[in-house]
Amino acid sequence: MSAVETTRNFALIGHAGDGKTSLGEALLVKAGVLPHAGDVRQGESALTTLPEEKDHDGSSLAPAIYEFECGGHAIYLVDTPGDPNFQAGGLVALHALDGAVLAVSPTDGVKVGTERMWRAARELDLPVIAFVGGMDRERADFAATLESLAKVEMQPAVVTIPIGAGDDFSGVIDLLAMRAEGPGGAIDIPAEQQDEAQAARQRLVEAVAECDDELLEKYLEEGDLGDDEVRAGLVAGARAGAILPVFAGSAQSGLGVGAVLGALSELLPSPTEGRSWSGHAVSDDSETEVEVNADGPFVGTVLKTTIDRYAGTLSVIRVVSGTLQPDSSVLDATRGAKLRVGKLLKLRGAEHDERGAAGPGEIVAVAKLKDVHTGDALTAEKGGVRLAPIPIPTGVLSYAISAKSKGDEDKLFSSLARLVEEDPTLKIERDPSTGQFLLTGMGELHIRSVVEKLKRMFQLEIQLERPKVPYRETIMGKAQHVEGKLKKQSGGKGMFGVCYLSVEPMPRGEGVEFVDEIVGGAIPRNLIPAVEKGVLEACERGPLAGYPVVDVRIRCVDGKHHSVDSNEMAFKLAGSMGFRTATSQARPTLLEPMMIAEIAAPDDSIGDVIGDLNSRRGRVQSTDSRGNTSVIKAQVPMAEMLEYASVLTSLTGGKGAFHMEFSHYDETPAQVREKVISESQAASEES
Repeated sequence: MSAVETTRNFALIGHAGDGKTSLGEALLVKAGVLPHAGDVRQGESALTTLPEEKDHDGSSLAPAIYEFECGGHAIYLVDTPGDPNFQAGGLVALHALDGAVLAVSPTDGVKVGTERMWRAARELDLPVIAFVGGMDRERADFAATLESLAKVEMQPAVVTIPIGAGDDFSGVIDLLAMRAEGPGGAIDIPAEQQDEAQAARQRLVEAVAECDDELLEKYLEEGDLGDDEVRAGLVAGARAGAILPVFAGSAQSGLGVGAVLGALSELLPSPTEGRSWSGHAVSDDSETEVEVNADGPFVGTVLKTTIDRYAGTLSVIRVVSGTLQPDSSVLDATRGAKLRVGKLLKLRGAEHDERGAAGPGEIVAVAKLKDVHTGDALTAEKGGVRLAPIPIPTGVLSYAISAKSKGDEDKLFSSLARLVEEDPTLKIERDPSTGQFLLTGMGELHIRSVVEKLKRMFQLEIQLERPKVPYRETIMGKAQHVEGKLKKQSGGKGMFGVCYLSVEPMPRGEGVEFVDEIVGGAIPRNLIPAVEKGVLEACERGPLAGYPVVDVRIRCVDGKHHSVDSNEMAFKLAGSMGFRTATSQARPTLLEPMMIAEIAAPDDSIGDVIGDLNSRRGRVQSTDSRGNTSVIKAQVPMAEMLEYASVLTSLTGGKGAFHMEFSHYDETPAQVREKVISESQAASEES
């Protein structure tokens, strides 16, 4: 077990395709862990852990963890997905880490995913350093990239600058040491870049000085700072989040990667220097701060759950404080269950090796912890602390699912339960109003990756269908004293029940209310619940298209009964018939679910995005600018957003992202209402 002071953990974050995995691979090569870098696009990276990733040009679909040692430090690298379909895994992982390295495109600068992940890290008070990789790519522009960072208030402080760009890229200049690196090692700073390097160094000194009052005072008095002072100020500024240290280079050639590797141990904090951890004491539920100490009670958090082909379910745990021992007992503080921990496993991409005890800041995997899920808090039974559960992002897109083979239905749901255990952003539920089983995820690609996994892991093929919209029905007017009557005589004992109902609309979202206003025994007290039951059952299928009726008050105002022929069934049927008649007379209408959508898109696509929203009957509520990105909040009918993910990708060239959640029900426009009703009638006739 490494000392706490020499432990570092961090996430590689950024937009999809901006070189996170390539940088991770280059760091492992530079540290001497790998002999050479694998081809990321061919799925040959040590950080490619899922077979499905090879089918997606090596793009990460889930966080991959690699533990390695470098320069006397134990380092835990967490490579997170950049695609918005899978970025939630990275957002969850950030809650369990101490720092982040932001991969930035040298051709496109800050994108939606770049800013989203940077803001998520900063909201958690995690220090971030940035790497502008791919400086050897065509159209690479370091100055323009820095401008895009500054536009979103990232406060870039450049530590290394490139020598050339594109085909002319040949090395980097370290502004701290004022020396250069080329393909063969140390080189002289090119004469034509001496002035540029000096000016860049001066800007770095100014940025560092502004982070510390003492340094600023000295800089204003003397006009410069010593190397040690600049380095100390850079560390303090980075850890406080006051500046974003920026490094240039190329993961492909490895140039500039060494400076990033050194910055991991220097600029990012150890577990004792980093973020604070708070929770509730298990003993008395009092609020408490966790003291990060290897000798204290064990406290940990589950940052990932994965289904391993050989080891079964693996829980990936970040140790916050104390020491996690193999073959020990811990408490799942989230669920209050005692657990037995077996072997601890070292994670190196897809490889898992047995290891010893784990201390603060370290990340290990444990197999077969029963009912432990991503986000759970684990702790010692005595003196333990329950950390707050990690928030899990909610899905934005649903598909109706069914097994291709009817005999596979049970297998489908048990298999999906395993995948939901691995990926908590997935949700499987039955919509009671449509009868469909819905699989909800972060986007179309996310859902389709689940289909691929089901086929690979469980030899199960499923069908995806566009889900039915859960419309509702209500009334716009009133109907008074409407009769519901059942009179049946068949020689023996008959069936007789009469109730008079009045119906009126209620405010949106109020549901259904049944009011008993019977006086004088017009309906015996013991039979009134039967009327209510009949009414509520009738609410399940409205008069227009068979959708549930909501936001209506039903008053039972009068009735008739027979001393022999009246019974519960008679009054239940009378209530049902009376309700159907009353609602059909009270101007019934159709309601559709409205969603609140938050859409982030590049400024140059914003006109197309808003135009498309307008065509979907959307109402834009606000537009905020964040650097090169605009964030639109809009209210849009669910029916118009069922396949929006692929549309947004097309409109923004893959640079857009969106989140959507239910808002309320609203009346459906006449043309839409008529279409839904006619489709419902056609489906009923067909069945």
